[in-house]
Amino acid sequence: MQNSFPELPADSPNPRTELARWLTDPNNPLTPRVVVNRIWQQHFGLGLVKTANDFGANGDRPSHPELLDWMASELIRNGWKLKPLHRMILLSSAYRQASRSPTASAAMALDPENRWLWQFNRRRLSAEEIRDAMLAVSGRLNSKQGGPSVMVPVDKELLGQLYKPSQWQVTRDAAEHDRRSIYMIAKRNLRVPFMEVFDAPALLTSCPVRESSTHAPQALELLNGKLSNDLAREFAGRLRHDSGLEPQRMVERAYWLVLGRPPTIAERRLSLDFLRDRSPKEFALALFNLNAFLYVQ
Repeated sequence: MQNSFPELPADSPNPRTELARWLTDPNNPLTPRVVVNRIWQQHFGLGLVKTANDFGANGDRPSHPELLDWMASELIRNGWKLKPLHRMILLSSAYRQASRSPTASAAMALDPENRWLWQFNRRRLSAEEIRDAMLAVSGRLNSKQGGPSVMVPVDKELLGQLYKPSQWQVTRDAAEHDRRSIYMIAKRNLRVPFMEVFDAPALLTSCPVRESSTHAPQALELLNGKLSNDLAREFAGRLRHDSGLEPQRMVERAYWLVLGRPPTIAERRLSLDFLRDRSPKEFALALFNLNAFLYVQ
């Protein structure tokens, strides 16, 4: 890929069109590098260039410049299609590494930030991913695509501090409330509490990298929040339907849905003991709180 930028016309009757052409010019190396870096950051939690909003002289140097250039070239070769790029990353040996390395001690001494990718960094799911995953597991996810944004119900006291009732008209069709989080309407001065507690960014400023904090309100939201309890109830109903109330089958089905694998011997024993004293809904809620559900690892 060339490193010389094409010239941006100084005077043009269609400046926006010229800017779009300049950005997507195959000889402009900046745009595909930025796109590729953002996609990489999405999957690994950290970009090949750490400063995702700054590729200039004051930005961070790429950890793997040749890889960044090659993926940028592939993006252009594939007609700027993102699906081939996602597929290439997810099938790579770098992405499929375990989060625990047998050479961790020696590697940590040389590369404590794991910039050379000697293991996979555990990544907590984003707020949107957690919500979508809970909807999918419970069987309530509405997979409809396209259409207008969705206004979901929000605590009236919270809304009352920011808006008049007419400014937040909850979408009438309740099935729309279960659509993927990308369709939720975004208000600059209002974050849905579930999304905020899991580090959804404020919309008043640019957010180059999502924060990934761990604090008590997250556990409280997953255990006591209305969304998590509603979906746990739906999940329990799905387990009852699929397993015929047979505890062994219920535990097996639950782990396949939540973690994509069967339970270990210890997990099966603990789950069956839990179900003897607790309801399937509480069991479903406990599974939503598993690190293996909340983290890519």
